[in-house]
Amino acid sequence: MKINKRSKSSLFLMELIIVLMFFALSAAICMKVFSSAKVKTNLSRNMTNASFAAESLAETWKASKLDGTEFTSIYPDVTEHDGVITVFYDKDWTLEEKYQGAYHATIEEHADEYYTQAHVAVYDESGALLFDMVTAVSPDKEVE
Repeated sequence: MKINKRSKSSLFLMELIIVLMFFALSAAICMKVFSSAKVKTNLSRNMTNASFAAESLAETWKASKLDGTEFTSIYPDVTEHDGVITVFYDKDWTLEEKYQGAYHATIEEHADEYYTQAHVAVYDESGALLFDMVTAVSPDKEVE
């Protein structure tokens, strides 16, 4: 009688290949999840910083209108062109003197007889709008 002594190494190698494919697929899924989480985290961080920057600019603009001071005396590193004030930020949301390719905020004023309104908008490096808001102050009128 002949005893068939087949090597079980081929079965072991097949099982090993299947396990490695499973781990490779799991790693690919994890990398996709982690990369999308990083993108969402960066977007959330930028939107939060943009909202803080817009609120700070709006409050400073409001205070400058109520005190009668110039906005550029409070924020000296701004540019003003055609009535639009532009403030520049670097990639870490630190004020910059000139545009370096990161973020910028604009303040556009509109005035009528009842109030002065400012539209504050913050943009990213590609020019996409991150955050915008509107604020207004009413001029002090003396009662006769």
